[in-house]
Amino acid sequence: MGTTLIRRTFTACWFFLSTAVVAAPLQMMLLENHMPLSADKRINVETRILPKLQQIALPEIQIEPKLLSNARAWEMLRQPGNYCALNKVHTPERETFLYFAKLPTSVYPPLQLLSTRPLSDRPVDLEALLKQQPELKIGVVSGRSYNARIDALIKQYPQQFYQRSGDDAAENLALMLGKKRLDAVIEFAAIVRASLKKQRLNTTVIGQQLQGVALSHGFIVCNKSDLGLQMIRLLDQKMRDRQYQADLVRYHREFFSESDYALIHADLMQYFSAK
Repeated sequence: MGTTLIRRTFTACWFFLSTAVVAAPLQMMLLENHMPLSADKRINVETRILPKLQQIALPEIQIEPKLLSNARAWEMLRQPGNYCALNKVHTPERETFLYFAKLPTSVYPPLQLLSTRPLSDRPVDLEALLKQQPELKIGVVSGRSYNARIDALIKQYPQQFYQRSGDDAAENLALMLGKKRLDAVIEFAAIVRASLKKQRLNTTVIGQQLQGVALSHGFIVCNKSDLGLQMIRLLDQKMRDRQYQADLVRYHREFFSESDYALIHADLMQYFSAK
């Protein structure tokens, strides 16, 4: 009788403990190079989507943002663990060490060559422009992947590209452009204009289309581990939520100008069922 009671008590304890373990959320360390809730937050699509992601991920996943430099974040994404990140562009090289979510969290209009004076009267052939105007100094973010063609030109013409690193590299480049310390930057027009507005600079910026540059999609990624795959699969399910998708579309519509949003609307609707 005593032995049976002990066994039943042990079985009950084991059941409750194992249930608690199963119910415990997975811990996702979301590596950020800026903290969305800081006093100096950048009001873009990513900063608005993060709280929504934290909400829909529960109870299976608890997302904890961690502030790191961009370089350090890339180091950690190559290590096993529970490391993930937002807004990463898909490339074949990155796919070797990262799992990508099926749906993007951001869709941006094509990168443009932004300058304070016209550089071309037609879509810009960047290589031809670099050859024709060797004195040009164009700002780019160090370590960023633009596309295969632009990445190759940055390596081929290093003297004509000013590379800025750091957590606020894009904003700093926009500021340098606004003060005419650079001839141009390769960036999303909305990012540059928001940065100039934040700095209260009224500089007129001209956006010029780059040949061969398409829309840009940012994805949630996790490192290639069993845990990383588990979290990405769970997020793929969570991001099917209609209210989440409707909010994501709204964030894009509110952030971009009417003309910029017109460029991405059809693409957004291909991904998201929300109208």
